[in-house]
Amino acid sequence: MSSVSTPASPVWADEPPPLVRWRSWPLRDNFLVGALGVMGLVAAAAVVYWETGRLHLAIGAGAVLAVSAWRFFLPVTFELNADGVHQWVWGRHRRISWSEIRRHQILSSGVLLLPHEQSSPIDVLHGLFLPWGLRREEILAQLRYYLDQPVSG
Repeated sequence: MSSVSTPASPVWADEPPPLVRWRSWPLRDNFLVGALGVMGLVAAAAVVYWETGRLHLAIGAGAVLAVSAWRFFLPVTFELNADGVHQWVWGRHRRISWSEIRRHQILSSGVLLLPHEQSSPIDVLHGLFLPWGLRREEILAQLRYYLDQPVSG
């Protein structure tokens, strides 16, 4: 049967889905995960202090870990619309157009947008992770519309 093998077309097949905007702030959104993250950072700094006996190295290690995990500690606002993916952090805006996204991986907690078609071990460093939050279906609708459509031309 052709109706079984052909996926259903979304309601907005001819027009784009409405924009999606949400804020991600893991430190505040999930208290337990936030507390564990902060305790892990402090524990890592304590281990450095314990092993070296030098406070400045412990503070430096904690600072490096905090900077590398900035998305965990700072609120990030995302928006998906016809222009692409928008990200705001501390008043700074970054836009990635849909044409710059060559591949995406759907994960359990979000989607990883990647700029290269070929897979490599360091893809995560080049990509942008969008956590679902409470917007999973809305985000997937945007991805289906802008990334999964065949290019006509």
